Amino acid sequence: MTSKTRVLLVSIVPPKNDCGVRIVMHRQLVERAPFQLHVASNADFEDGLLVHTPLRLPYLIHRLGKSRFGPRLAAWITDYENFIWPLTANEALEEAVQHFKPDVVLTLAECGLCHIARKTAQRHGLPLAGLFLDWFPVMKGHYGHKATQGILSRRYRELYAACNLAFCTSDGMQEMLGPHPNSHVIYPMPGKYRVPVENAWPRSNGKFRLVYVGAVGNFYGRMLCSLIEKIEPTTDLELIVIGPNADWPKQTLERARASGTYPGFKPPEQAAEALASADALLVVMSFEKEHELFMRTSFTTKFLDYVAFGKPVILWGPEYCTPVRVARKHGGAAVVSTDQAEAVVSLCRQIAGDSALSEELSKQARHLHQTLFNPDRLQQLFVRKITELTNG
Repeated sequence: MTSKTRVLLVSIVPPKNDCGVRIVMHRQLVERAPFQLHVASNADFEDGLLVHTPLRLPYLIHRLGKSRFGPRLAAWITDYENFIWPLTANEALEEAVQHFKPDVVLTLAECGLCHIARKTAQRHGLPLAGLFLDWFPVMKGHYGHKATQGILSRRYRELYAACNLAFCTSDGMQEMLGPHPNSHVIYPMPGKYRVPVENAWPRSNGKFRLVYVGAVGNFYGRMLCSLIEKIEPTTDLELIVIGPNADWPKQTLERARASGTYPGFKPPEQAAEALASADALLVVMSFEKEHELFMRTSFTTKFLDYVAFGKPVILWGPEYCTPVRVARKHGGAAVVSTDQAEAVVSLCRQIAGDSALSEELSKQARHLHQTLFNPDRLQQLFVRKITELTNG
């Protein structure tokens, strides 16, 4: 029996079956378990994480971050983490390499720890593979002072060029990063959903149900709130929004909770029940100019998750975002490319009143799931390219 390729994952967040990049890595590396995996991470939150080698900032910096001065020093500490910490070898990571003996170093491309991974791979003569899943240099919490965003983006591109193998989450990410001899687009891995026969989200009101599952804060939250305000007064539509930590205005949040519009976060199994009960599923990408680079390069996991249910998908986002570009080329979703929530309401009513349109959109979603977004195709490409790298 051939032994599995030994992969050392160096990442600011370990794989976890919840949301964001964590769930993508969980599906690729843990759920399907194609490799022998060792995780090294500086993640500093709840217990029970898949971390074999914890990576810590120097004691004094770590203590400062945890002290009452932490919030005021947060930008400086993040700058330290991004620029100073990667300058020296990390003892814990060096020990992990010595004991685990990886065939390849795989790192989540971001702003700080990935550069330690790069230097560690170079020091030990190991091939380096990078996961370019989000443009972290422009994401709050990942840069310290805003003036550093430019240099962080330049280093992000330098990391891409230094990788022996690069995985881009979208065509837009690959285009933004530029030419590379071994770069591949792998859309975020969709989940394996098992929907119980019993529907925990029954309906008795006859309303057309639109369901959204995903991030509900920041720019996503602002768009969802504008849609809630338009759907609330209607008698023929209902919206269900599932996701963690809504940062909405207090009155909107209270009304949404009371009406059942916002039941909060649900684990994947329960979220799947809500998705299965929908008449249409909603994908949201921001129109705000500040987030244009992020929208051009990222690819929302929920689009891939949704099409597996064979329901009409409504994609609400600007023409320049990659999910809209994919939908324009391959189908799979009805696009609303204006930031006006009324347009989403109008499209819901159009789908509700046109069974042929509803069936056509469902058919397109199923086709996308079976072809471009096929999870087996995506996983086979991911595993094959890493295997080729280590065997080469």
